[in-house]
Amino acid sequence: MTTRKTIDSAVKTYLAEFGEHAAFATQKKYRLMLNKLKSFSEERGYIMIDQWGPSDVREFRSSWSVSARTAPRRMSMVRSFFEYCHSNEWIDRNPARMVMNPKTRDSGDGRNEQKLPFTDEEIKRMYDACPKYGTDYHYKWTGDDLADFISLSIYTGLRISDVALFQADRMQPTGELLIRTTKAGTHVYTWVPEWLQERIKERAKKHGDFIFGAHRPTTLDIITETWRRRLNALWELCGPWKVKPTPHRFRHTFARIILQRGVSVRDVADLLGNSELMVRKHYAAWIPERQARLTKILQEAFTDKPKPKVINMPNPR
Repeated sequence: MTTRKTIDSAVKTYLAEFGEHAAFATQKKYRLMLNKLKSFSEERGYIMIDQWGPSDVREFRSSWSVSARTAPRRMSMVRSFFEYCHSNEWIDRNPARMVMNPKTRDSGDGRNEQKLPFTDEEIKRMYDACPKYGTDYHYKWTGDDLADFISLSIYTGLRISDVALFQADRMQPTGELLIRTTKAGTHVYTWVPEWLQERIKERAKKHGDFIFGAHRPTTLDIITETWRRRLNALWELCGPWKVKPTPHRFRHTFARIILQRGVSVRDVADLLGNSELMVRKHYAAWIPERQARLTKILQEAFTDKPKPKVINMPNPR
């Protein structure tokens, strides 16, 4: 038997418990989504959570002006909230569980631009553009700062939030780093080369323990967005790009580099703080063992197949 609960109370209770284990950025996304759900409920005159049904969820989803890739992520939040309500016996079923995500050409699991790592040539272009950054205006942060930000991103595979909030005391004298990631809350163990260790030490002398500055705003989104703008300004100085550059591509670059060096998928997963399944899914093209296996299959498949006879034609004069 269900216990009736108001929508406002259900949302507050859910967010309070969710906030005990979720990263701040994730909490914000859920809070914004559930505020939309509360507004939609008010428009319908709903007060109790058990007034929601599958048709309401479908119409709520239809009210979003988002891409086909974003909609499933929002639906995941809605399903999680209603599942929580169901587990607490405030509703007798999860109405969102019966609403399937629409299948479109853009909603698949294909590889998008953000999954692509930077090439070595693109990395060089960035470093070459760094001296040009901040020369026309008075910037607190210079091209050297951006070069250090890029280097720490590539050599650790950390997300932009973890690089922006990087603390020098996380580095051991031998170059090992032990970091609790901001987004996932997992502990990541890695290492940086000696020249980068020296750059971190120099930055700590100049800026303090937070080597990219002690940030006044406490909102993580504001901190990361500031560094996104700086990187975007640098990327504009690099000229045209075949694939749009994003900060997360540094993380993919880290995975690409070490996979190409023969590091096992399991070790790469540990270094990224991901699962082996996730690494194989996103970085399969750069796993040497996979490439060798597929090459062998193709060689065996086509070795004994007939080939055309090539006739050398005389050059016309």
